[in-house]
Amino acid sequence: MLVPTIEIRENSLIRYSFKRMLEREFDLSIPEDDVSRLELAKSCIEIYETEQEFYEKTGWKRDNPEAAGFPYLKEQRICRKIEGKIWYFSELRYEEGLKEMMQPKCDQNTIELHLQRY
Repeated sequence: MLVPTIEIRENSLIRYSFKRMLEREFDLSIPEDDVSRLELAKSCIEIYETEQEFYEKTGWKRDNPEAAGFPYLKEQRICRKIEGKIWYFSELRYEEGLKEMMQPKCDQNTIELHLQRY
């Protein structure tokens, strides 16, 4: 299950609370006014009912047998138990999203306009 829709962009209280939760639970610091990064972080969180469901749906034990113990996942802030559920933050997906955000956005019209100048 993904994080339920929350109004990060529209609601400063929710934005602040989500920012603080990211800092506390996943050691991830994002400025409160960086809404794009907060929304990216939100998209990198998955919520599971149990540890077993997490292992089954993500394939974590199969892909990372040396780092499959839940104490390790908690210590490394990969998974956290919040309100009785397992919250998984995909740092890999977050880092890939940051790289994508940094890429210049060009559409075909922009490229054609640029080429016409030369």
